[in-house]
Amino acid sequence: MLGLWIARDGSGRESEVQALLDRLMIPLEGFVDAAVSYDSRRDAFLRHAIAAVMRGEPLSMQGVLTHLSTPEAMPGNVLRKYVFLQLSLLPYLRPNAAVTELEGCFLLGNDLLVAPLGEDGCIDAQLPEGTWTELAAGECMQGRLRRIRGLNEMPVLARENSIIPIGVNDRTTTADDADRVTLHWFQPQGEAICTLADGTSYHLMAQDGRYTAESTSAKVWHVIVHRDGEEVFVR
Repeated sequence: MLGLWIARDGSGRESEVQALLDRLMIPLEGFVDAAVSYDSRRDAFLRHAIAAVMRGEPLSMQGVLTHLSTPEAMPGNVLRKYVFLQLSLLPYLRPNAAVTELEGCFLLGNDLLVAPLGEDGCIDAQLPEGTWTELAAGECMQGRLRRIRGLNEMPVLARENSIIPIGVNDRTTTADDADRVTLHWFQPQGEAICTLADGTSYHLMAQDGRYTAESTSAKVWHVIVHRDGEEVFVR
């Protein structure tokens, strides 16, 4: 599922959840009938919640009400960050929504990997072969990933020579995916192609240190190349 969904628990408190999320400026897609448990420990709930958002799984209604209905800003800030991230990634996620569970991490489609936070923020994940680049920090990683991270720092990584389209709109699931999209090309190797759910395609090429880009879209789009920790704005 794309966007934030909440699992009903039969309590009839949907309007209370909607009002809470509105106050926290976290967009809610809707409610589903599903059995979802929650952890009474705040940090454990949030670790589960941010991974669930990236997987497209619903969150517990009681968990949201319990852990976000507090004077502290942190829980709402953490959840909001990953809801916005997921929504900005819809140009990639719509045609690549399949989740593949791996050792200590999971793939979204073929090119985007998420390493959930374990107890006390410990991460122990075996990355698939190749170089993976963290979206937020630009750090390149290979092999075993062992880190301790805070709740706002769950690693989301892109496969080498992948194009991850990121949209400008991170508040709704109804935005046009090709509208002002930025293509992030990670560790380029010759050429790569990216196709959105509506059929819009982009063809990126690298030769002798120069980058060129073609597209079927007449809308505004940009390209940023990520190579060895550095970023190059191409278009």
